[in-house]
Amino acid sequence: MKTLPVGTQTFSIIRENDYLYVDKTKYILKMINDGRINFLSRPRRFGKSLLVSTIEELYKGSEKLFEGLDIHKKRNWNEKYPVIKLDLSGVKNVSSTELEYRLIEIIYNIGKDFGVELKSKTSQGMFDSLILQVYRLFNKRIVVLIDEYDAPLNDNLENLKVFENNRDILQSLYTLLKTRDEYLQFIFITGVSKIGSTSIFSKLNSPSDLTLVKDYSKICGYTHKEVEKYLHLHIESVAKKENVAYDEMMDKINYWYDGYSWDGQTRLFNPYSIMSMLKDKDFTEYWFSTGTTTFLMNRIKENNDLKPILKPTLQYKEDLLNFDINNNIIALLFQTGYLTIKEIKKDFDGDDEYYLYFPNREVKNAFGKHLLNSYSNYSNGELNPLKKKIMKEIYNLDSEGLTKSFEFLLSRIPYQLHMKNESYYHSLILSWLRAYGFDIKSEDPTSDGRIDAILERKDPIVITEFKYSYDKEDENGKVVLAKSIEKLLDDAFTQIHEKKYYKKYYNKDKIIILGVAISNKEIGVKFELFD
Repeated sequence: MKTLPVGTQTFSIIRENDYLYVDKTKYILKMINDGRINFLSRPRRFGKSLLVSTIEELYKGSEKLFEGLDIHKKRNWNEKYPVIKLDLSGVKNVSSTELEYRLIEIIYNIGKDFGVELKSKTSQGMFDSLILQVYRLFNKRIVVLIDEYDAPLNDNLENLKVFENNRDILQSLYTLLKTRDEYLQFIFITGVSKIGSTSIFSKLNSPSDLTLVKDYSKICGYTHKEVEKYLHLHIESVAKKENVAYDEMMDKINYWYDGYSWDGQTRLFNPYSIMSMLKDKDFTEYWFSTGTTTFLMNRIKENNDLKPILKPTLQYKEDLLNFDINNNIIALLFQTGYLTIKEIKKDFDGDDEYYLYFPNREVKNAFGKHLLNSYSNYSNGELNPLKKKIMKEIYNLDSEGLTKSFEFLLSRIPYQLHMKNESYYHSLILSWLRAYGFDIKSEDPTSDGRIDAILERKDPIVITEFKYSYDKEDENGKVVLAKSIEKLLDDAFTQIHEKKYYKKYYNKDKIIILGVAISNKEIGVKFELFD
């Protein structure tokens, strides 16, 4: 059973030590045969750096490292090129002055490795000199690989001035890839997102964006077939530890970590998550814990609209491929890996409609926790006891207890975030419940109507109906008082029984009916066990 290279992103280390490597070289071969200038966007920890490292060794002609891989007998190993690799993955949380200094340092060290002297005082001048001198040294065109080109930007999304200054520095650097095109053999660029208005895309010679190209949907991440082929023994080991059958273990792994897609068909695992789980033999939120969500959570709170993250949401291709700080929050969540493509349909004009949703339990639950923390200003440590309390209240049909728990959470939300809107409170409460481990099916259709929400966590199933009312003025300026909590709960249960929402779930061993009512900012709940 081969060692899992968790955290190792260097191809040579993996191959020289006979660590587990999932062969992606057939996609690499296709890419280098199809075009000279390519860009690929994928979320963090999804295998981009390993992909770049593999391409680096390929162009250096490191044949021995590729023995036994798909590309080995399809490549002329006498064809070698000098490779300049700019790895910006570590250049984060930096000011413009620090960014310029770090770029100069990185480029200077690359020149030192080639044995060329770089005397310019700017990163742009140094990079230009590096390209020219390396070309003259080898008398061959150069391969340029840029890993995480956008790292100096992504951690400054909340500081617009620093973001723009860093963008301008990178723009002047990346412009050289066009002006020195005659000296370049191949260019490959990776990043988390395709940030608009940087010269790498606005002035570069038409890079091929492979992000949503079906032929490259599997170039990063692990397919089901790859997981079964390469990780079978590790999965058996975890199944043995948990004393379950192999198929049952695979179902659990799929539920937790499967679900990413860039073509709406092929489902992928995040390599970091599944390998970390197999190594630790523990199911938890590995990928989510490696990054920060502050900017995204702040944007969600600014928009104060939670409904789009409770069910698949429609987007178009142009929204998904271009990152802008002012983009809609759904596109930002896709580009950063929190949402993925669940399905692609054609609209009446024949254009692709992309339906986005959370990929799996790992991301869905963790995102809910961070959202809850952001709205309530409580930490995970403070909210975990409340999670257990709410679960117990739901399973014990404790209306009074759950009312108090919801009152506590609502009291933590700043007054300016409260909205006179049923869907707002509906979305907010469902986000809480998702964070507490429930699978949420929002607006579940039946033959007689739509159930507001179904809460599932094995058995029982919870059929949930929301009702909301608030004080308002009629057309004559007269104040119409909100309905009482009691009346709203009666309305909720009347609707559930008249439309017989429970018919769809007769196969379940236990069905709980839950009514949730909000009158102005007061909340109440009522349970009923369907028999």
